[in-house]
Amino acid sequence: MKILVLSDIHGNLEALTAVLNDAKNEDWKEIWFLGDLCGYGPEPDACFRKLQDHPLTFIPGNHDLYICGRMKGEFFSRESRKALILSRSFISRELIDYMKQLPSYRIQKGVELVHASPEGPSRVYILDEEDALRNFKISRKKCILFGHSHIQEYYTLEKTGLYSRRASNGETLSFKKSRVLINPGSVGQPRDRDPRAAWGILDLKNKDFTFYRSSYDYEITQGKMKKAGFSEFLINRIARGE
Repeated sequence: MKILVLSDIHGNLEALTAVLNDAKNEDWKEIWFLGDLCGYGPEPDACFRKLQDHPLTFIPGNHDLYICGRMKGEFFSRESRKALILSRSFISRELIDYMKQLPSYRIQKGVELVHASPEGPSRVYILDEEDALRNFKISRKKCILFGHSHIQEYYTLEKTGLYSRRASNGETLSFKKSRVLINPGSVGQPRDRDPRAAWGILDLKNKDFTFYRSSYDYEITQGKMKKAGFSEFLINRIARGE
């Protein structure tokens, strides 16, 4: 069984549409979304409707939890808080109510799904090998999927040690003989200096994960962001992948 794994869409409809179009030929059966549908971007509700066209598992991110009243603003930067306050003005009650009842992590078919990390499912980053090793000790699952950092990467724990790598487009990681922490990257706001939308396919039968990137017209998204009132900083960063 193949799963389309997404994270950090942040209301970027053009990026999500490009991903879904590129993923059509991968024969996946459902979507596992690792959170942050809201914040930074102009169309979270439209993105939500697209996700709902498919069997969906949705783990809320920190931005989603703030929007639905489950996380305080003190955990966000000033720029993030401004974007979230703005986002509240156009997010539907239906989406808010939906996010209120979502669990902060899940175990699906033996795989652990979190937004940030097993250590802190909604907030605590995995940014380096020290963070990864600590989280391998906290979770005993063979495969852990996470997002939050907006960086497409993976960590493998093998008999010979712990290894990390930034993923490349089309790269397939096998976890038949190792434990893995996998970040599919951000759909709507990558921060690894590649503006293309990031995503991946999890193959549960073959125990592997393939990383992908999708090009999209980010200038359309930028125009929508400007019209909605987002800051120039947020508007400009999606073109740089930062």
